[in-house]
Amino acid sequence: MRWAVTAAAALLALLLPALTVAAAPECATAQYIATVEAADAALRTTIPDVTSVRHQLTAAQQAANPPTVVLGPVIDALSATPPDVDTARGRLDAIVAVLSTPSGATCHVDPAPARAALHDVYASPVFAGLDRSAQPSLLSRIASFIGGLVDGAARRLGPAGSVALITALVVAALGYAAYRLRGQMGGRRARGEPEPAGESDDPDAEWRAAMRAAARAEYREAVRRAFRSALLAVAVRGRVAVDPSWTTRELLRNIAADADLLTALAPAAAAFDSAWYSGKPVERDEWEQSRQRCEAVRALARARRPAPR
Repeated sequence: MRWAVTAAAALLALLLPALTVAAAPECATAQYIATVEAADAALRTTIPDVTSVRHQLTAAQQAANPPTVVLGPVIDALSATPPDVDTARGRLDAIVAVLSTPSGATCHVDPAPARAALHDVYASPVFAGLDRSAQPSLLSRIASFIGGLVDGAARRLGPAGSVALITALVVAALGYAAYRLRGQMGGRRARGEPEPAGESDDPDAEWRAAMRAAARAEYREAVRRAFRSALLAVAVRGRVAVDPSWTTRELLRNIAADADLLTALAPAAAAFDSAWYSGKPVERDEWEQSRQRCEAVRALARARRPAPR
């Protein structure tokens, strides 16, 4: 029975190449790959016909144009005494993996349409300039320039001079950074318009002016007048001596000891800063919020008797 199985396997191994050739006689590459795959499958049977597989691989190697030596190590392993089937199987598996083709692959197909489509893809603007070297950025050029200066100075000035030069550059960079940081911190107030002088030092008059501005939909001016009224109310009632030159931050710092006043005035000051210095248009709901906050400050100021004049 065993010889019958062996004979059937040998017959199948002999027929497979013939069937492959009949299916695609014009494609030598496909026939070569099919033969190698068939040999690999034959080696994976329970009782592989080593001689038949060796003959298959030898024929495939000789039929290749030009003849290939890739299958040589596999053939040598199968020709050993006894045959080294495990080594041959491992090497043949690797060859099959390399030669594997996608489903539907065939030979003798005009590649011109596919090449034209690929050419069109790479000719699209998205891929323009792929073969060009990237230009250095402005920061890279500046860094290269400074590096060149430092290298040149190091050669001319020596170690001590180089250290002095680097120190001077670091100090200059830190000074410039501090200057820019100071400008950004003060930029919020610098970008805003200077606060116009008030028409009155009477908190009630300023409040009425705020209401008139709100009625005209001039909400930004209304917020300013309402906040000025709140500050005047605080000053008149003697809760704190308000300096007109103070910034909002200085104002809050000087009233920090009065917890009640700070709690009421800080939200009103934030609303005023946002309306006056942000540069954004003030909407009605923002005005209503600011009005309520300033009214709370005025109510707190009215709770204390006026300061003597």
